[in-house]
Amino acid sequence: MHKDSEYERKGVKNQWRTTIVRRYAAAVSTKSIGVARRPAGTAGVEGPRAGERSMRLFTAIACGMVAVVALTACSAPSREAPKPPADHTSEADANLADYHNGVSSEDRETFYHLSEGSEMMPLALLQALERPRTAQDPAGDGLLPFMDNLARYGFIPDRKYDRNPAGLPVGMTIERSPLTDRVMIGFNCTACHVGELWRDGRRVRIDGGPNMVRLNNLLADAKTELDATLADATGRRERFLVNLARHRRENDALFPATRTLADRARDLATDIDLAKAFVDYLKAIPTLKAETATENGYGRADAFGVARNLLFGKNEKNLRPQNAPASFPHMWGIETTAWLQWGANMNSVMERNIGQSLGVGAVFDPDSFAATSRLDHLNTLEHLVYKLTPPAWPADVFGAIDETKAARGRDVYERQCANCHDKPFAITPSGLVVYQLFTLRETGVSPLIAQNFDEPVIVDGKSLRFAAAAFTVLENLKKRYYTANQIPEPTQAEWEGRTRRPPPDWKAAMRSTLADADKYPDSRGGRVSPAKPLAGIWATAPYLNNGSVANMWDLLTPPNARPKTFTLGSREYDVQKLGYRTTPDPKSPAPPWEFDASQTGNSNAGHVYGTTLPDDDKWALIEFLKKLRPGDIKKEPLHRIS
Repeated sequence: MHKDSEYERKGVKNQWRTTIVRRYAAAVSTKSIGVARRPAGTAGVEGPRAGERSMRLFTAIACGMVAVVALTACSAPSREAPKPPADHTSEADANLADYHNGVSSEDRETFYHLSEGSEMMPLALLQALERPRTAQDPAGDGLLPFMDNLARYGFIPDRKYDRNPAGLPVGMTIERSPLTDRVMIGFNCTACHVGELWRDGRRVRIDGGPNMVRLNNLLADAKTELDATLADATGRRERFLVNLARHRRENDALFPATRTLADRARDLATDIDLAKAFVDYLKAIPTLKAETATENGYGRADAFGVARNLLFGKNEKNLRPQNAPASFPHMWGIETTAWLQWGANMNSVMERNIGQSLGVGAVFDPDSFAATSRLDHLNTLEHLVYKLTPPAWPADVFGAIDETKAARGRDVYERQCANCHDKPFAITPSGLVVYQLFTLRETGVSPLIAQNFDEPVIVDGKSLRFAAAAFTVLENLKKRYYTANQIPEPTQAEWEGRTRRPPPDWKAAMRSTLADADKYPDSRGGRVSPAKPLAGIWATAPYLNNGSVANMWDLLTPPNARPKTFTLGSREYDVQKLGYRTTPDPKSPAPPWEFDASQTGNSNAGHVYGTTLPDDDKWALIEFLKKLRPGDIKKEPLHRIS
């Protein structure tokens, strides 16, 4: 059970405040902050902006949420007070198919809203904010609550229940901060890894599937609207303050705390400074200042590019343009997956999960490695992920499978696909599957994700591989949490999955797959791209590691004939081609966004396998992919590990 030890409460909380105060608590002035916090392994910063520049909250690795694109100016606000946010909780289950792929309805409540320790911003602040109308909103005049129609960012609406008392979308979490005592909004893994497909007004929820979400745009817009609110002289700023106090009072009722009347009065006195502090926080993050060379769009993030700039960007030599967005991968099957991530570069359960918690907004002190990450909750979520199964084709919503065509497609699959995707490199005695890896030249896909990951960073004047430097930070965070919360050794072993990954034969690592290729048998010769099983692949469009191919039909098309641009934003599913609608959808609650394969990191080349098949064989293969289940095709591994 997670708890703040006496040491944590008395010794570390004040240290954290030197990092956190600029983000949340304007009650402490810049001059009273004291020694500026800095990333582990970097030099201190001198001068009046040291505290601001060193405020590295490391919200980086998994979803890359703060890879913010160019911020747009908002339109002039109306004097008319907006209506309260629309209550969409009654719509959350509307037309949702009774469909599950491994987790129950009860599991979903925990899965969707269990906090990982993310503290992105005070909930009341976001609730009090207003925004201009968009093309996806009902016609009318005046501003709308910022929280109205969060589906415009790709979030999936959810209803109110005990785990979700504010009726937030899937993947949004609420927890009272141990640092500032404010009720904070955050995110967990399901914001990016629970998807939804629509067909003729009905919805199919895919737990563990990639979500077409744009987290970075939410943060960018929050910054824009906070700026506009603070500069407003027409009543918007006053409404914001009144609503902020009201929502804070309501949230305090949902999450009771021993806060005194003086505490509440102090909140009222510092609300403007709080809003300014959050704007300054966004402006101070090095990632926001670094060049974002390639826009993420829906369902992608240059997670490791963001991590590099946030973790090690104090040294400008470490900064790299964010030009390699990766598609959010599906999560079923990871319990037995030896090497995780698109680049097969991480084999550790807990270190990976800690990194993921940083990616959705957990914060830590880089000197002491004290963190808000909840390793106990990460373990709970991990085991919920283990329940996930590849989704079965929902015939009652998407239509029946043509069994004759699928039978023909099975023969095509066995000839064209099975020797890579169903024939692992090896299986360990504990059941871990080491997938076959292929070189960048063999696959032909965009190389930037792998190449950028391999670029070294400068730490304490030494050149280190990014993987090794980042893994050291994650290990230190883990060890600090274990010590501070007195986690016994058996619990540590369970959280780290040592039954599946038994030491000393299995050593936790984050490897530079290209630079370290010859150190591991599966990656020898520069092999980096894993051929994973394809059961459930129909639910994971767009395809390839960078999400550059809209649907399965296009993937089976020669690269030079694949569409170079296509539109995303609609959840409407194409049951023939296996992908989302690729033209603007006036019914979509999210705006259209155009993918452009000519942009850096967006190449849709590669994976030419199957592209020369006759069209009838291609359609038959697609039909078989709808019904492919684990174990349908069995191939012996290339190697045996005793």
